[in-house]
Formats: sequence, structure tokens, C-alpha cells
Amino acid sequence: MRAIKKNHHAPGTDYVSDAPEPRLPGTGEIRVQVAAASVCGSDVSIARYTPAAQAFHLRLPVTMGHEGSGTVIDVGEGVTGFRVGDHVALESHIACFDCYQCGIGNAHVCEKMQLLGLHVDGLFAEYCTLPARTAHKLPDSISLEHAALLEPSGVAMHAIQATGESLLGQRVLVTGAGPVGLFIAELARLSGAARVVIVEPNEWRRALAESRGVTAVPPASEPADLRALSGRSGFDVAFEASGHPTSFPSAVNALRTGGTYVSVGFGNDPLSVDAGELLNRRGIQMIGSFGRRLWSTWNRMVGLVEEGKLDLGAFITHRLPLAEFDQALELLTGEACKVLLIPAAD
Repeated sequence: MRAIKKNHHAPGTDYVSDAPEPRLPGTGEIRVQVAAASVCGSDVSIARYTPAAQAFHLRLPVTMGHEGSGTVIDVGEGVTGFRVGDHVALESHIACFDCYQCGIGNAHVCEKMQLLGLHVDGLFAEYCTLPARTAHKLPDSISLEHAALLEPSGVAMHAIQATGESLLGQRVLVTGAGPVGLFIAELARLSGAARVVIVEPNEWRRALAESRGVTAVPPASEPADLRALSGRSGFDVAFEASGHPTSFPSAVNALRTGGTYVSVGFGNDPLSVDAGELLNRRGIQMIGSFGRRLWSTWNRMVGLVEEGKLDLGAFITHRLPLAEFDQALELLTGEACKVLLIPAAD
């Protein structure tokens, strides 16, 4: 079987053509033939073995890939919600649904959570065996390629859900026009935000953001310059989706008093926070967002795509075989949005 493997706690990955096929599914499991797997910025981090990747305590060797879709080809004992031939998209957070966090509705931060492609074999392969509870059955109207983007676009949906408020009429700032940042901007626009501004140094990505109907600007040298783009005393909500250390002060200082800051991107370095100034005097609400709510985020995303409100295909710029994984990583740092690996193309 062809697959992309992370074998060592060091920079680098391996493309192999003779990986063993995954085992037949056990109780509560399904086996999936992967149709499309999306390459994420965190895959770049894992390949380079950055501090951000190391913080996830990878269990190696592992087949990489955590965003994708496919067709069920085998069903294990006790599985009642799926049958052979079903099209599914895969949730990357493998929750136990038995711990305290799962019990109070926070399965996305399960106390025993494993991550697909980091702790258990993932989707950069022809086949994958995984718990049936990680699969979301797709309606016929959603293609498998588009479905591969439900996981990353769900990150954006969950970030918006995490604010606990409607974005209708709000002024929204997004730092970072990578795929998740672009999804946040798109969903904010669809949610009726009065103004959406995205900050991005890459000119190509700014142009893509502008084509989606939002304002895109390069990083500002002065906080006041960015704050002025809100059209009043500051933005209501800022979503930090880049993971770059300079984006935190830019975003938080562009907020109005009492505004909301949502951390979405993962950086390599810790940040210093003046709690007295930001939390006490300015009343900034700080929220972290990780993964997707199971399964409310997925239901909302599928609904938007199924009803034609959200076109995930507009964010796919490249399709490559597994053997060109290194090229996919390079594309993500340049003129690309979502890059799909198509195992059948090898």
C-alpha cells in the first residue's frame, strides 16, 4: 500500500509503496478506502518536526494525514450506523466518549483523545481502519473531494461557535489567510458580519481573500492603522489563525474595549500576556478553539454545503498523488490554498 509515513522524531517523511494494508476492522471499527486527503499546515509542522509538532507528542511510526474522506469497504462487529459503500468524512479527534469531558459535551478535548495521523495511522494512504465513531456519513450531494475539507472548515465553524455570540452586524478581524483563516472569513461573511478584514503578508492569498468578498490587507506597522479598518473604535471579534507570534499583539490591540479574541492557530513559541491591561482594564475576552464540536459543528457545515451556501470547491487549488507529498508541502507556503492528495492518482 502507498502511504506517507513519519518514522522518526526528526525532520523528514517517507513515501512508501509497500506499507502493510491496515487490519480488518475490529468491533466498532470501519475500514475506509481513502478518496481524498487534504494537506494541512500542521502537516508541514509535523514533517519539519517543529516545536509545535513536538508538543503533540507524536506516536511514531505513524501514517500521516488527518483531513479526508473516502468509501467504507469493511464494517466490524457492532457497527450499526454504516455499511459498505457509504461515503464518509473523517473526524481527526478520536474521543473515548466515556471521560468527564466527553460526558459534558466536550468530546473535542477528550481526556484520552488521540489524533488521526499523529497518534494513530491516518489518511495519507490508500486505506485506513479507524473507529466508526470518527466517521460522518455524507449525503449524496457532497462530493468526496469537497468532503475532505469538512474537517478544516469545521475548525473555522467551531472557532465562531466558541465566541458564544452571533456575528450578525459585527466587525470581524482575521489574522492569517491560510485555509482556516479564509474559512473563518467566509463563514463570518455568510453569518452577516458588517465588515470582515483579513491580515495576510502573502499577496496571492490576499487576492484570494478579496475574491471571496472580504477586505484583505498586509500586516500594519501600527496598531492604530489596523484598528482604523474596523470603521469605529476597534473590531468586535478577532480570530488569530496564523500561529505567528506577531499576530497576537496585532489582533488584540485592534479590538475595541470589551472585544473578543479567539486563538485558533498553533505557534511554536509561548506568548506573554499583560493580564491586568488586556483582561482587567480593557475587558478583552480571550477564548481558545481546538477541533470541532461533535457533532454540532459537522451538522452545521454539512448543512451549509448541502444547501449550496458554502462552496468548498472554491478553496481547492491543487490535486496531487501521494508520491508528490513534498511538492504539496512546498505549495502550502506559496500560491496555494487547499492541496488534496488523491491516492488513486499514484
